[in-house]
Parts: sequence; structure tokens; C-alpha cells
Amino acid sequence: MKERYQDIDEKNEALREYLDIYKEKQPAREFLDRLEMSWIYHDAALEGVVYTHQELMAALFPGRTNAEASMIPVVLEIRNHKAVCDYIREEAAGAKKQAQITLTTIKRMHDLFLGNTPEAQQERARMERRERTEKELAKERDRSGLRKDMPLHRTYFHDISQPAKIQAELEKLVDYTASAEFREFHPIKQAATVQHRFLQIFPFTEHSGKVGRMCSNLILVRNGYMPAIIHSIDRQRYYESFRGPVTAFRTVLMDAMENSLDNGVKFFKDLARKYKAINS
Repeated sequence: MKERYQDIDEKNEALREYLDIYKEKQPAREFLDRLEMSWIYHDAALEGVVYTHQELMAALFPGRTNAEASMIPVVLEIRNHKAVCDYIREEAAGAKKQAQITLTTIKRMHDLFLGNTPEAQQERARMERRERTEKELAKERDRSGLRKDMPLHRTYFHDISQPAKIQAELEKLVDYTASAEFREFHPIKQAATVQHRFLQIFPFTEHSGKVGRMCSNLILVRNGYMPAIIHSIDRQRYYESFRGPVTAFRTVLMDAMENSLDNGVKFFKDLARKYKAINS
């Protein structure tokens, strides 16, 4: 396992070096824009929601693509997702590598995904040009809390916590991220452990999978890694990994990280070869 971690560390360092070389230049901006689109696209696709290229462009780059009226709900949904990506980067930049994952952080990510924040509500009102009714607001407040039932039909196949146990198990997980044992883990093992345990709890009716993946990525980004993007073609394998021990999911996570890093390094190598061919 140490060799696998080392391989990923070396590939991550190679990609970071390319980003430093092209810092503030068009290739780096293009790569990071593609990364953002890929991250949000595949993260949503794992939950069965597939965005079109036009929807992603309209949401993430409004100056390049206009949003048609029919696209507004999807555009707002994508922007909520983008807000979580931005949030974990801010959190990663402002905290120590071994900082605890807190309930406040988890709740904030969930609120951002739901659009249950003043910023998102203001943007929604601006785009929809109407205010929410009290009934709609009450429904949104209810969605923002912990899960209260055992869903009959759901995407994930593994056993999840009974509602009465969610709060205690979530607190136990949060406390564990501050423990000496957890801090001894390699960051990739930390990320895998948190997501696997979070998905066993499955605390929210909506967006538990997304929040769990963002918890993993918060740990990774804090430790200098690129976000782990689990490809939508691995959706079934991803779901199945939660039915077994954390080692099965950790393999899925590491495969995703290596795939993203390989693609990133290839992007810059191809760019260098193209530049060399033009100037030879």
C-alpha cells in the first residue's frame, strides 16, 4: 500500500509542477476550468443526475454561454455544487492539514448543496424573479435536517444507520477525525475512511453521497492533492464498495485519483509536444 501511496504522491507532484510552470497562463486556466466541469459532472452523475455541456457552461461560465429560462433550475443546482467546491478550497487553505472535520463543516456543505444559504436564496430570487412561499421555505428547512426515515428506494445498496442513531454516529465520526489514531493515517487513508464511514451513516435524505465525497476531498486538498474525481463509468463499482470493508472503497478512491492525475499530466505533456512541434 505504501508503494501505491508513493506512486500517487509522485504523480500529484508532477501535475503540481506543471501547474506552477503555467501559473496565471492560459493552459493552466483551461486545465482548471476543465477540472471543475469534470468534477461537478461526474460527482452529480454518480447520483444519477447527468448535466449537459451547455448547462455546465451556462452555470459555471455565464459570460460565455447564456442560460435559457428552462435551464435556470439546473443552472442554480450546478452553482450550488460549485459553491461547495469553492468552500472546501477555502477551508483547506485556512486550516491545518490535520484539522478535524466538524459538524459545522458538514452542515455548511449540505446547506450549500441544497441552496439553503442567504447567498443562494438571493441568487435564486434574482434569476427566478419571485420569492419563495412560506410553504416552500418550510419544506426547504425540513430538507436541511438529518434523515428521519429509512428510504425504501435509494441509489445506494448498503445498510445505513437507523434515524435515531444518526446524530450519535455522526458525532462519533467527527470526534474520530480529531483522534491520534486517525492522524497517524496517510491522507488518502483518512479520506477513504471518512467517506466510507459517512456513507454507512448516510445522515441526510438528499446529498449524503455528495457531502461524503466532499469530506474526502477536503482532506485531500488540505494535504496538497488534487480533488479525487470518481468517474461516472465506475458508478456501480463505487456503490458496491460500500457493502464491504473500507479497503475496497480505498482502492476505488486511489484508482480515481490516479486516473485524474494521469489525465492531468497527459494534458500538459501533449501541450509541451504541440509547442515543440510548432517551434521546431
